[in-house]
Amino acid sequence: ANMLGPLKSLFWPAVDQRLAAPAIDNLSAQTKKPKLQDVKAEDYPTPEKYLDGAEIPTYYQFQSNLVADEDLKPGMVRNLEVDKRLTLPTRTHIRFLVTGQDVLHSWSVPSLGIKTDATPGRINRITAFIQREGVFYGQCSELCGTLHGFMPIVVEAVSPETY
Repeated sequence: ANMLGPLKSLFWPAVDQRLAAPAIDNLSAQTKKPKLQDVKAEDYPTPEKYLDGAEIPTYYQFQSNLVADEDLKPGMVRNLEVDKRLTLPTRTHIRFLVTGQDVLHSWSVPSLGIKTDATPGRINRITAFIQREGVFYGQCSELCGTLHGFMPIVVEAVSPETY
């Protein structure tokens, strides 16, 4: 019985009458003013390389389309090959900003462990770190319209030196 007292007050403090406060006392007006604290927003210093005229990185946007059956070459994968592949470096931290223009899409490359929704009016951020070179296939995995089945994604990972 002596052990249960401290445990009860630890897990059920309202049972302990010393800790319980009448609910009506909490509804009264506060007499002391709230504590205010100043918050100062500072701009971080611009890296020296950008002050010397280096190009400031920006986003990369492009459109790639499915390669039609009559345009397929030997070695191309039917219904998964595109006319313009997304080429990315390996061993580099990559940030994707994904959005949609018309309807919901789902940008998915399963072999890279990437899947995110492309929602109009929103930007989803995902990151990737590709460790090996290769070609990675994916496609839209959302029922987004009549040509839903024909929205492939091809990511070609190359060495940082080649990139």
